[in-house]
Amino acid sequence: MNRKALYKILITILLVMVVPIYGMTQDRYVLIESVHNYKVTETVGNNYAWIVVTNPNLQTAAPASAYEIVGDADQPEVNFKWKEAGEYYVMVQETNPNGCSIWRAIHIEVVTTPTIEFKELTSSDCADENNEFATELVAMFDSGTQLPESQYPITLKYRITGDTDDRTATINFADKMLNVLGIIEDENIDKSYDIIIKSAVNKYGGTLNVVTGNDNHTRSLYALPQMTPISIK
Repeated sequence: MNRKALYKILITILLVMVVPIYGMTQDRYVLIESVHNYKVTETVGNNYAWIVVTNPNLQTAAPASAYEIVGDADQPEVNFKWKEAGEYYVMVQETNPNGCSIWRAIHIEVVTTPTIEFKELTSSDCADENNEFATELVAMFDSGTQLPESQYPITLKYRITGDTDDRTATINFADKMLNVLGIIEDENIDKSYDIIIKSAVNKYGGTLNVVTGNDNHTRSLYALPQMTPISIK
């Protein structure tokens, strides 16, 4: 290899290490099955080529099964759907009409650790005409870190005893509450309902694992005392 070719490789490596890609999110960690947008400032007349690698300097290609390109990979902006856990570099080569090019890269890690569960597994109340209540959810990035605000809102699928189809709820970062509507309350009979989490995804469509054993909240509703008249003697 001659000196000129080696010099060009070294310059390319330096450019890869220092020139960032601007993503729609600045989080390094992304969830499995999530779709994220990556972009660079467009220069009219320049060409763009996006790739995913496991080593930015050697440009070792990531397995094709690890991601899916949503849209075109020859534009200054592209969407990637992440399908396998691991560490990757999203890279884009920008080439001007004179054939001169630079590389940009951003380092990400696709993770499968995030979870969601009920904070409390039971609640109770006396039956009345109000057919709604709320219970808090806990979404964790890993065993010691709460899911950050940038990952919200969460879209939750759940069912209540008697349902044949999933219900959908939006969980916000501010209160993390699941608001449940339509529970039938009978002032004459004790009743209980199971609210079961079926699935959950973050704002990018990334999967949150439902914690087995903490995915069922039981809501107990107690009958009122029998109404009898006051007697006078």
